[in-house]
Amino acid sequence: MNPEPPSSSIVSLLRELRSETSTLLQQEVELVKTEMTEKITELASNAVQVGIGAFVAYAGAIVLILGIADLVGTILIRSGVDNDMATWLSRAIVGIVVALIGGALVLKAKKAIAAQNMAPEKTIQSLQENKDWAQEKIQSST
Repeated sequence: MNPEPPSSSIVSLLRELRSETSTLLQQEVELVKTEMTEKITELASNAVQVGIGAFVAYAGAIVLILGIADLVGTILIRSGVDNDMATWLSRAIVGIVVALIGGALVLKAKKAIAAQNMAPEKTIQSLQENKDWAQEKIQSST
C-alpha cells in the first residue's frame, strides 16, 4: 500500500477540522440558547417577586391604614389632640410605616436581581476549552 502524500493528509485534516469546528459551533449556539433561557427564567422569577412584594406592600398599606390608623387616632385623641387632626395624623403615620415596609420588600427583590450574573458562564468556559482544543489540533497537524 502506498502512504498518502503529505499534502493530501493535510487536506484531509483540514476538512476534518472544518467539519468538527462546524459541529462545535452549532453545539455552542445551542448551549448559549439553553443557558440564556435559564438565566431569563430566573430573572423573570425575581421580577415576579418584585411585583408580589409591591402588591403585598400595597395591600398591607390598605389594611394597616384602616385598622391601625383608627387605633393611633384613638391614642392621639386620648392624648389631647383634636379629633380632626388625630384622624389625618394617625393615617399619615401608619401610611409612612407601611410605605417603608413595602419599600424594603422592593429593595430586597431588586438587590437579588442586581446580584444575578447574566453572563453565560458555561458557554464562555466551553468556548475557551474549544479554542484551546482547536489550537492544539492545529499545532499537532503542522
